[in-house]
Amino acid sequence: MHLLRKLSFLHIHLFQNEDRFLWKIMLFTVLLLSCAVVIGLLLIPPASIAQEGSTVSGRLLDTTGNPIPDIAIFLSRSDALNQNNSRRTNDSVQIKTDSNGGFVFSDIRNTALQLELSSYTKIGYEINVLSIKFGEITLYPDRGWVRSTIDFGIDIGSKYEGIIITADIRERLRIRTRVVYADGSPVANERIYGYRQTIPFVGRGRGYGELIKETDAEGYFVEYLPRSEYPTYFITLAVEHQNLYAKAVPFIKKDNTELVLELNGVPGSHNDPPLEHSTRFSALETYIDQPPVWMVNPANNHAYIVTQPLSIKDAMTQAASEDAYLVAVNDEAEQKWLSYVFGNGRFWIGLSDAEEEGKWKWHSGEPVNYTNWEPYEKESGNSDAKDYVMSGHFEWRWEVIGDTYKLPNSQVRTLHIGRAIIEQPTKSFE
Repeated sequence: MHLLRKLSFLHIHLFQNEDRFLWKIMLFTVLLLSCAVVIGLLLIPPASIAQEGSTVSGRLLDTTGNPIPDIAIFLSRSDALNQNNSRRTNDSVQIKTDSNGGFVFSDIRNTALQLELSSYTKIGYEINVLSIKFGEITLYPDRGWVRSTIDFGIDIGSKYEGIIITADIRERLRIRTRVVYADGSPVANERIYGYRQTIPFVGRGRGYGELIKETDAEGYFVEYLPRSEYPTYFITLAVEHQNLYAKAVPFIKKDNTELVLELNGVPGSHNDPPLEHSTRFSALETYIDQPPVWMVNPANNHAYIVTQPLSIKDAMTQAASEDAYLVAVNDEAEQKWLSYVFGNGRFWIGLSDAEEEGKWKWHSGEPVNYTNWEPYEKESGNSDAKDYVMSGHFEWRWEVIGDTYKLPNSQVRTLHIGRAIIEQPTKSFE
């Protein structure tokens, strides 16, 4: 019996020690796992830890402090984050201002942002951002051709409230055109193709626009144009529908305009197949092309006209037939007026040393009191083979050229062709 009691005591003691050992192992394992979790959390970047996004809110006001409603504002990740210039998906968010000009962007997850407002986001209006005020800080946007943008940075989780965007908003010029058939009935609810050409009184070069419009039940369509401080001269506007054409009389564009264009036929009067889309505008451009018109410079009351591309000698012959001469540019003011009216480009002007090398003379016989040479052109470009002058593409700088030139890798000479400006001091327009 004594021996049995000893064996029983030894068995119980051993198993009690084993339970303690197992508990110690379990506690140690739990401790290791807890440390691993803590270390893992410390190694996770802060940006990956879920947190509340930022809020950007404010109002869009005009220059008098009145709200501008119903304007789309875009907020997106700034390209400043895109250092490698790689393509990225469009992540912009669009909000329209409410009746009080208010806007709210919420749950923003980027720190570098770009705010953008399109100039033509509201039909019939032109809008340009002047400034964006964040509390005591005022930022000024980058204003492009049709949009205003500004880049700024924020802290994730912060609220940016009370932002004031100040913008200039004005109605755009409107051309409201009614298209009718030859019998006076309206071209109702139909697709119209249009083409217009313009020459700005102030600015450089002529412009054009290709239009695809839908008429309403009365045959009207509307086109909105940028408003300028200066009137713009529209050469003309032409439209095409089912191989029928009409064009407007040239007019000066400075206010809203109402037009009525009468097509040269009625439905079914032309059985030609419809034009391909790509050829419609070429046909309209040919149809719209007007013969050159004389333009009067109010500073000297002289009239000027541009010829079709001609050789210098043919240009001089045409000028003589008009009882005129190739233009003589007598001062900087006249040169600027010519560039404003006829735009940048290469034009024959009436300066040459064909009679005596190095002795420059105007075809009009006037003294040479003003020049606008390209840098070093007169010295390096002049030779027996270069006796005539053309204006250049930039700043109307003058270049000396010959009346002919050699084709590349050839001994063949061909005529130099270009448009010319003819001047007439006593042209009558009565």
